[in-house]
Amino acid sequence: MATVLIIDPHPLNALSMESTLTSAGHTVVGVANNGLVGLDLARSESPDLIILDLEVPRLGGLDLIKRIVARKGTTRLLVFTALPAEAYEPLCIAAGASGFVDKTDSPSAFSDAVNKVLHGKTYFQASALRTSTATDNALPPLTAREITVLHYLAEGYRVKQIAGELAISDRTVSTYKSRLLEKTGTHSLVDLLQVAANRGLLEKKAGAKDSADASLSAADLNFNTLLDKVPFPVCLRAPDARIVAANQAFLDYLGLTLESVINARQCDIGVIDTEHLEYARKTYSAAVENRIPYMMVVVVSLRGERRVVKHSGCPVLAEDGEFVGMLCSFIDIGEEENQIQALRDQLAYFSSIYSRRGTYLIQHGQEVTGYINKARDIVASHQHSDDKHALLGLLERIDESVRMVGEMVDLEQGHVRYSPFAQDLNTLTENILKALTDDAMPPRSFLKASPPPWGWIDATPYASLLKALMLHLKHEGANHVSIQASAIERDAGLLDWTLQVSATMTANEQRASPVIYLAMATKISALLQGDLVIAEDDDQRFEAQVKLKVPVAAAHPPH
Repeated sequence: MATVLIIDPHPLNALSMESTLTSAGHTVVGVANNGLVGLDLARSESPDLIILDLEVPRLGGLDLIKRIVARKGTTRLLVFTALPAEAYEPLCIAAGASGFVDKTDSPSAFSDAVNKVLHGKTYFQASALRTSTATDNALPPLTAREITVLHYLAEGYRVKQIAGELAISDRTVSTYKSRLLEKTGTHSLVDLLQVAANRGLLEKKAGAKDSADASLSAADLNFNTLLDKVPFPVCLRAPDARIVAANQAFLDYLGLTLESVINARQCDIGVIDTEHLEYARKTYSAAVENRIPYMMVVVVSLRGERRVVKHSGCPVLAEDGEFVGMLCSFIDIGEEENQIQALRDQLAYFSSIYSRRGTYLIQHGQEVTGYINKARDIVASHQHSDDKHALLGLLERIDESVRMVGEMVDLEQGHVRYSPFAQDLNTLTENILKALTDDAMPPRSFLKASPPPWGWIDATPYASLLKALMLHLKHEGANHVSIQASAIERDAGLLDWTLQVSATMTANEQRASPVIYLAMATKISALLQGDLVIAEDDDQRFEAQVKLKVPVAAAHPPH
């Protein structure tokens, strides 16, 4: 019986081969999961047979074959891979291998190949023996090292990472990459990988399945049908990271079809950021090797948009306990964070409303209490000269405060109904300001917009808005208020009506303006499809903008 060395990066494949060989009476002298370790074992053990996969890290299968053959020993080499035979059998013959077995072939085919190669025969398809080393006359033949570099590029490795894996310089890797581009007639990495895939240098046969996939396929397990019932993205990955099943939510999120993702790896889909590909590959491989759940955060690019997702997976076992693959899912952290932030913003908004409402109710309660106490003092003093006038003034203020609170409650409860009419906005604003006849109101000037704008607006809430602003400035101690209007039709049929409000305050006079006036002005602005923006509000100056969206009206509306 013979001594055999196994070089395969997949533990299940290696274990399965070792069991088959041992049962046949052969001795397995070593198992290597990368090319460099495999080369060292080949030199130290000098086995009768080496069985190797072409997709091995740290050297590459074709490169490894050439190095072992160059030693001119008696060791025979049998390739056992999932890469397409039509593309790689001629390359393996040229490199010096003695046989080629596809991982989708039957166990008896594998055993037959081992026996024939050990007895000095070859095991290839007849068509491969008649084919030249080039897989296509239009494509110049690639060297073993170029194919190794091609596989690393397809897995998302960068030039510097490939150099580290192969123990060569960055410049040498760049040279191989340039040769690949030149031989394939491409000008970018994306085009190179596409051409290589079309020539069968990267893609497996349609429907190919690793021996590590166990005896059950995704179709056998009916996973696509089962997963479609899950509302969030889910897919089933084989031990080698190929997608063997995916639900509709997964496809919708990536914007891909089922045909384009089945049997594809992460590098094939092209959504994971290149900086995260190696990290994702190592994390997945470690989880598969140890049969444990995993979780990782990776960056993906979807339709030109960069997103961060939390990707996780857990082992799936068949009824007999054999490992099938990983059931994987992910959560878009960006969407999750946006939802959380939206809830936080809503909470902050409602908190501010309750805080503001409490503040102005307390303030007005204190104001009304103060007015009532002053009225009591007047009545108790029994003075008659100006008592009546002062008492009437206090009662008027009490009435104003109570009405303001009532109006605010009506606004917040949605009891106010608006009836807009076509108005000359300049004239309407001017008349409202003139109607504010309270002697204590600060003097004001109004600069009209030109040309005179007409719009559909309800004069009653608009007047309440201007009155609330003027009452705020009155209590702030403004000595002059300037209002400048402007109008522009930014959207068809919709007028941007803006009032720039500026005021200067009486120096060295401390006054506390009730919060309710600005709160009420802000509320009315929102109901009029607008906004009140306060730029400055202190004991020296007030600056604000009232911005309303007003439907355009004809200059001379019908009566």
